[in-house]
Amino acid sequence: MEAIRLENLIFKYNRKAEPVLKGINITVKQGECIAILGDSKTTLCMAMCGVIPHLIPGHMDGKVYIEGRDSATMGVKDIAAKVGVVLQDPENQSFNLNVEADVVFAMENIGVPPEEMENRVQEALEIVRMTPFRYTASHQLSGGQKQRVAIASVLAMKPQILILDEPTRELDPMGREEIFEVLGRLKKSGITVIIVENDPPRLAKIADRMLLIRNGQIKYDVAPRQFFKYLYGDDRIKLPQVAQAYLDIFGLSEQTNLPMSVKEGVEMYGKILSHY
Repeated sequence: MEAIRLENLIFKYNRKAEPVLKGINITVKQGECIAILGDSKTTLCMAMCGVIPHLIPGHMDGKVYIEGRDSATMGVKDIAAKVGVVLQDPENQSFNLNVEADVVFAMENIGVPPEEMENRVQEALEIVRMTPFRYTASHQLSGGQKQRVAIASVLAMKPQILILDEPTRELDPMGREEIFEVLGRLKKSGITVIIVENDPPRLAKIADRMLLIRNGQIKYDVAPRQFFKYLYGDDRIKLPQVAQAYLDIFGLSEQTNLPMSVKEGVEMYGKILSHY
C-alpha cells in the first residue's frame, strides 16, 4: 500500500523567480522510513503533509496523493488525521504548562472522547519514554525531552504517516541521540516515517531509503549503502565513520559493499585481510 505518492511535483514560491521543486516523483510505501537530504527538503515536506498548497502561497503543478487521495481536494482536517508533523523547534508545539496537557491539547481540539484520551496519552508517552515526566512542567524539560513530548503529542493523534522536519536541529548531542532512539522504535512499530535531517550517519541506521535533492530535483533515491557509495568524495555529505574508513583503506569499486556498522566493518575487514 502507498502512504504518499508525488507525481511530477513542481512548486514555486510567489516571490521566487524559479521553482524550488522541479518535477519530483516519489512513492513512499506504508511502513517505510525515508530520509531526505539536500536543498528544498523542507518545501518537499510541506507538500507531503498538505501545507502546500493549502496554507503556503505559491504555484503548484503535479499531484500529491496521501493514501491514494489527491491532497489538493482534501480538507486540512482530513489530512491532519492521516499525517502528523513534528517541527524543528519543540517550543512551537508546546502550548501548556505540563507534559500531559501538551499531549492532550490537539486531541481536545478534534473532540477525542476523554476516556480514549487517557489511553492515547499513556501509549504515546510510553513510546517516547516520557511516562515518568507526565506531570512535569514543560519549562523543566531538556531540549531532547521537549522534542520527545512534541512527538508524543503528534502520535496521540494516531497518524498513519509521521513527517519530521529537522527534529534534532536545535538539540545538543544527548538530545539528538534521544530522538533517533525514538525514531528507531517508531520504525519498528510500522508507522510510515519521513524525516528531514542533516545527520546522514544516524539516518543510515533507521532509513530504508535516502533521498538527495539537488537544484530542486531528486539526484539519488536509494538504500543507505548505495547512497554513501554514490556520495563518496562529496564534502557536503558526511559518511558513517566505518564506511569512510573502509573506503579510505580499500577504495571504491563497482563491487564495493559498504559496511554500515562497526560489526559489519570488522567482518568485512577480516574477510579481505584473510586473503593477504
